[in-house]
Amino acid sequence: MGVRIGTTVDGQAAGFDTSSARPLLLVGDVGRGKTTTARYLTRWWLANTRRHAHVYAQAPSEWADLRCEPAHPDQLDEPIGCDCRPGACLVVVDDMDLLDDERLALLPVGRARTVLTSHGGNSLAGRALLATDIACLGLVRPENADPAEAAVLDGQGRLDWPMGTVAVIPDLRGPIDFPCHRWQAPAGAWMAAAMNPTATTSREDAS
Repeated sequence: MGVRIGTTVDGQAAGFDTSSARPLLLVGDVGRGKTTTARYLTRWWLANTRRHAHVYAQAPSEWADLRCEPAHPDQLDEPIGCDCRPGACLVVVDDMDLLDDERLALLPVGRARTVLTSHGGNSLAGRALLATDIACLGLVRPENADPAEAAVLDGQGRLDWPMGTVAVIPDLRGPIDFPCHRWQAPAGAWMAAAMNPTATTSREDAS
């Protein structure tokens, strides 16, 4: 099953195939929505209570509102997912290029659903993980595009992205999908949720 992430520059829907063990790598400049998209996918995954997620992030507190136990990447010191029920496990590594290849080798690549994000600099050249079968989406924004992103929007590639990266304009997400705690969301959003307590559940179930 595919979970929509956004739209390619040629107008096609782009998403994450939850039925495939092929890793998804999100790249892009700072502020393009990599962590937000990874959080959205994790929230969608965990909406099914029979599933679970392993999250490794430089700022675990940004993931504390999800139904998982986020950890710092330094705690990635043993293979993940070996004992997990097939099809029930999602592994997320935020800022994967800050980890060495030895730690990345502990990921269940090809065995479990995996979502990775790059650090803002897109410094992924020469990483061993890229030699595997991996889907790579480059997040861009059409408004206020810098020259590199303007070129991508015109159908050209970026040399700092892995070969074969598909450029995607990510969907806008609501306040609950951004990397912040529940109590940090804009008051208006929670006021609306309080008036309609089934709204959040319905949206996640619909995903």
